[in-house]
Amino acid sequence: MKKFFLMAFAALSMSAMAQSVTPVSITLAEFKVDSLRALYMAEPIMYRAALDNVSKALAKNAEEIKAAKAVLKVEQQHAKEMTNGMKEASSMAASLKKLYAKEEQELKGMQKVVEKQQRTLNKQSELTQDTREAYTAFLDKQQKELGYALREVADRARAISELETQINNRQSEMQAFDQQVTQKEAEITMLEGQLKERQNSVKNEQKAAKTMQ
Repeated sequence: MKKFFLMAFAALSMSAMAQSVTPVSITLAEFKVDSLRALYMAEPIMYRAALDNVSKALAKNAEEIKAAKAVLKVEQQHAKEMTNGMKEASSMAASLKKLYAKEEQELKGMQKVVEKQQRTLNKQSELTQDTREAYTAFLDKQQKELGYALREVADRARAISELETQINNRQSEMQAFDQQVTQKEAEITMLEGQLKERQNSVKNEQKAAKTMQ
């Protein structure tokens, strides 16, 4: 199961890493009090209408920012999951690497035992031919199976080493995505602050415009 998970992770990592956040493309409605006053100085009704239009545009901006924050939340969760996934895969790979090294050591130990038995058998000339042939066949089969097992564990160890390399190589790409998320959060926070200032300014000006004749 671990082998399947890690190999699948390795395959996915080849295609899933060139990632970027959805850019923030919000342009806040302009609000220049002096310009509006100069334009509608003698037309208070038109001035109030212009302020209403700016207020509506800013309300639309507020909805755009809300939508951008919803996307950002998903991107933040994705960045967190990527970080956790990388850590988990790295830990599992290291664990399996140790396990395979131990397995290889044990298999080689078994090979030595079989080889010792073969050397001993070769010296036991007193045994009957049938006995020698039967035991020789048994030991030869053991050596063959151990050879298969050693090649298989070597393949698994090599695959894990390649996966570790891939994980290490992807760290900078993952960090780049995380940095994009952080920058996007700062950009949205800045837009929220500017939006609040403009909305407050429009509200104050609307109150003042009500007294204009």
